[in-house]
Amino acid sequence: MKNFFELIHQEVNAGKPVSLVSVVAVKGSAPQRVGAKMLVSSSGELLWGTIGGGTVESLAIKQAKTQIEAKTPILKSFELVESGEDATGMLCGGEMQLFFDVFGTSTKVLIFGAGHITQEILPLLMKLGFEPVVIDDREDYLKKNIITRFDVATHTGKFTEIIDSLFIEDDSYIIIMTYSHDMDEKILYHLLSHKLPELSTVKYLGMIGSKRKVKEIFSRMESKGISRNTLGSIHSPIGVPIKSQTPEEIAISIVAELISVRNKEEK
Repeated sequence: MKNFFELIHQEVNAGKPVSLVSVVAVKGSAPQRVGAKMLVSSSGELLWGTIGGGTVESLAIKQAKTQIEAKTPILKSFELVESGEDATGMLCGGEMQLFFDVFGTSTKVLIFGAGHITQEILPLLMKLGFEPVVIDDREDYLKKNIITRFDVATHTGKFTEIIDSLFIEDDSYIIIMTYSHDMDEKILYHLLSHKLPELSTVKYLGMIGSKRKVKEIFSRMESKGISRNTLGSIHSPIGVPIKSQTPEEIAISIVAELISVRNKEEK
């Protein structure tokens, strides 16, 4: 039988987030002791272990699903009594404190373009808990420079067709930095004009470019009906202003901006 370490590895590698629920403290009578664990899937399936069964386990499974959706851990107490604000309806009379940890809930970063900056940014993102997805219309280039070097998800084909097929999650980060400003503009416009419901809640949308080039692109976007308010929410020029020049420096400036946005959202 697999232990919970093996199951976590198996589920996360398959793209399935899980929550590990651990009993960290017990007061009075309780159905399990400190150290008991169970592993719960995002659908609420009990994959491994138990924290004692009954109502408290049922409530804990629901809480585990909530934490997987929120992508955050939590420490929560359950009173094993029949009545009261935090009552479980159980007769044990004690209290259990449970820690809900989550695995496999990395935030996606959709990167349009597989160029030199992307190749520098990928290792940084992967170390920092992001889940990069690289999109490029040059199949051979993508295979040579990304697929053979990095363990990340990729998409290849026409950019607009890929955008239409993508499910963009609410907490996604999007970076546009392809091989040409014209292509960057086409991708940005297609995102804003075809995926607006999804983009209304994404955490970050950034596009590479100089101040002059960005101003020209935004002017054309506005003439096509994209509002100034929407354009004002785009991070462009991209990255924090550290006077970066090389692909390595630009990658660092972009990642710093993503971290800043993520930390602000977590407060």
